[in-house]
Amino acid sequence: MSCFSGTEFCFATLETPATEALDTEANREPFDPFAHLEKMPSEEIWKRYFQQKHSEKEVRRVIQRLQRKRNFKQIISAIRAALLAGLPKPWMYEVLAISMKIEKYPQKEVERVLLSMMDFSATDVPNLLGSATYLVRLGASEQALKLYRQVSEIQPARPEPYLEGMKLATQQKDIEGILWATTGVLTYYWQDGYQTRHDIALRLLAETELQLEKAKNDPALDSLRKSRAMALRRDLQLRLEWSGEADLDLIIEEPLGTTCSFTNRYTQAGGALIHDGTGPKQQNCYEEYICAFAASGFYTITVSHSAGRIVGNRARLIVTRYAGTEQESSEVVNVVFDKAEKKYRISLHQGRRTKKNPIYIPVSQAPGQKIRRTHSLHVLIRQEMFNQQAWHNQIRTNPSQAVGYSPVVVPLTSGSSLRATATVSADRRYVRIGVAPRFTNVTDVFTFSFVNGGQ
Repeated sequence: MSCFSGTEFCFATLETPATEALDTEANREPFDPFAHLEKMPSEEIWKRYFQQKHSEKEVRRVIQRLQRKRNFKQIISAIRAALLAGLPKPWMYEVLAISMKIEKYPQKEVERVLLSMMDFSATDVPNLLGSATYLVRLGASEQALKLYRQVSEIQPARPEPYLEGMKLATQQKDIEGILWATTGVLTYYWQDGYQTRHDIALRLLAETELQLEKAKNDPALDSLRKSRAMALRRDLQLRLEWSGEADLDLIIEEPLGTTCSFTNRYTQAGGALIHDGTGPKQQNCYEEYICAFAASGFYTITVSHSAGRIVGNRARLIVTRYAGTEQESSEVVNVVFDKAEKKYRISLHQGRRTKKNPIYIPVSQAPGQKIRRTHSLHVLIRQEMFNQQAWHNQIRTNPSQAVGYSPVVVPLTSGSSLRATATVSADRRYVRIGVAPRFTNVTDVFTFSFVNGGQ
């Protein structure tokens, strides 16, 4: 007979005196549970098996062997005996819950097992996220939502709990859960596909606001509006705009010692380069940086002209501080490229960040679409330059692998040219002229040397 108490399992078995007095010599021999599956009760088999010492690896092998036989009843008995023997592991709770679900145990008992796993790994975020996923698969969405909220308390800047929690809260029509998840997405999610996620969050907030207005729930309505306003605050925003076929880069050195650029789009100081643009299409000629929770101090901004022609040889840098608050202010800096790089220093006095946080990049993609990472031409060129530099470094350390360069020098014209040929007739009365106009333009010129491997 078995019973459950809280998150603990207990068993009461009626034993005969013969089973109570086990032979000590037999106990010392390895006990093979598979040889007794048809001969002994399952509780007795696994109780006797775990009276001997077994490593976690051995227990895994036994459970996997039972799983291949699809003997889920024995899996349940074996894992329960392992837990009672003092060998608890997070994976045991997961396997036990799935096996109980397959054997059609009551839903409350399955949830109780998973809740035991949560207690086992209360501060282990990956295990908590995995447990929440199992709860969703097993139909315990309400418990999964609570678990996602628990994860957000441990690591507030992690976006996965808000992304998954937003789906569950919407399904359950949990107003408090929707408010928590949507504001979390608006505050902390800035990876690829962020605009789609933000649009969904804002739509859910708008729908929830209408529901609260119809229900005349003024306290909840006031809380929603305040939370939404707080989630839409942006301490610092930068936008670089230009026209032409040029490629410009925006590099931001933050007060906490981190640097945000096209090679490091997300920083531990909360900065995110949400758009890395290049010409010639005008709608793509901009770079945008945002830091919702920025640190106070001085920011050094470098605007680099990587390649191509800029219309008017200038760009525009828009600096917005404290967006979404009464202190919101914007200024425009005209960037004139009299050299390849221009540096500017700006200050931020009312930043809300005081320390670095880990960078979390979720694997999940935007709903309804497959995000494809596209690279502008300059990123590919710089990657190739990096590869060449690594090769040259290898050559310097191992000259036997050096490559010989054989340059071919050819003339290159620029501008307009006209080539004409004249043919005189045999009677010398007529002259036939053939004209071949040519228009060429040199767009980019790179200076390099063939000495020392072309560096």
